[in-house]
Amino acid sequence: MEKVALLSLIIEWQKIVSENMGIVRSYQNDLLDIMGSKPIKIITGFRRSGKSFLVQKTLASLIADQKVDPKNVLYLNFEDFRLSTIYNAECLNDAVQLFMNEIAKPGRLILVFDEIQLVQGWDKLVRTLYEKHRNMDIVITGSNSELLSSELGSNLAGRFISLEILPFDFKEFLCLRNIKIATSMEYLENEAEIETLFSEYLQYGGLPEVSSIQTASAKQSYLQGVVSKVILDDIVKRFHIRHASVIEQLLRYLFMGIGNIVSLKKISEHLNASGFSVKYGTVSGFVQNILQTFALFPLEKFDYKQSRVFSTMKKYYAVDHGFAVLYGGYLPLYSKLLENAVFLKLKRSAMPVYYGRHDSGKEIDFITTENHRFMNNYQVSTSLNESNVDRELSSFATIDRYIARGNHILLTNERKEEILEYAGLKIEKRNIIRWLLDL
Repeated sequence: MEKVALLSLIIEWQKIVSENMGIVRSYQNDLLDIMGSKPIKIITGFRRSGKSFLVQKTLASLIADQKVDPKNVLYLNFEDFRLSTIYNAECLNDAVQLFMNEIAKPGRLILVFDEIQLVQGWDKLVRTLYEKHRNMDIVITGSNSELLSSELGSNLAGRFISLEILPFDFKEFLCLRNIKIATSMEYLENEAEIETLFSEYLQYGGLPEVSSIQTASAKQSYLQGVVSKVILDDIVKRFHIRHASVIEQLLRYLFMGIGNIVSLKKISEHLNASGFSVKYGTVSGFVQNILQTFALFPLEKFDYKQSRVFSTMKKYYAVDHGFAVLYGGYLPLYSKLLENAVFLKLKRSAMPVYYGRHDSGKEIDFITTENHRFMNNYQVSTSLNESNVDRELSSFATIDRYIARGNHILLTNERKEEILEYAGLKIEKRNIIRWLLDL
């Protein structure tokens, strides 16, 4: 890329960053808290989940508060086709030196490398910059956990802070619609509209760009495009997979089966029954390929008595509800979509999350722990009535006695919230929407 063109591009992005508008995401304070510290800041997560917007919004805040001069911000988005000539560490170093010599002023510098995994050998350059410059924040983003982890584990070990980004949660989703709920009274005043928007949130998910699309068919088309390009194409190209149809069938199976306990053996059997001749080890590799895109997250079983996690039998949850609906439908998957929303909320908490299963077959949907101490047990159900009360509540009573020491929470769509007593246990029945909104 010619010098003048690159300088023009850098200045263009400085203006874009300075004028960034939009809602303040919950992650912004987390990122602001670590800006100014020496470690490299690593922002990871699924593509289109808002990593770039978060970084830009944070930079705009720092500029507005005069904590950094806008001319001292270098923002390079490697998905910008104009940067296609910056494909290795040498080219990137030339761009950094050009910025520092021609644009930057004395003082604090902030370097942002967006989708850094597209640059070969980036880790060695980042380490060099880290070691050489004291008054410099380095922020990098990436959408593939494997590509990042290998480099981070070698050249950058002990030199970074990582922040994983998810699509909008329901509170942020409401903010996009200019609905801010901080109190129970505000919730009651907007209850009917909130419940309608919650259905939309479950059906189409929380990817930032989806909210700007008006029609249902266009939303579905967008989500299908994300699956095709961001997940399928990236996996096939990145891992040199010859049979893309196998990946698509596997992805369909996992999205349709969110919240179900599955094993690699069961997945292999499904694929072979569908006409694909795939070995067990190949299936294991394909599942890891999918997980590395952050499209799905595994949930493992924890057994306190044996003090270990059972990794062979897992549940999988989608990074965005809309992907599951594409394959399994909204109404058929409704109860599992509720589970998915709860899982993503718990994942944001940064506490370890597992599921529980008793020898009798009774399950606890989610168990959270802190310092190896069980904190909360969660069951998710659309409603509680005479026909399902034993099924939904008996798991709290029959699950491992060590796990039973935690708090018991039943999340439903019902508006009424109350304390239930069952088999000597106190169970807090909560409205799932209010719980998602921290009310």
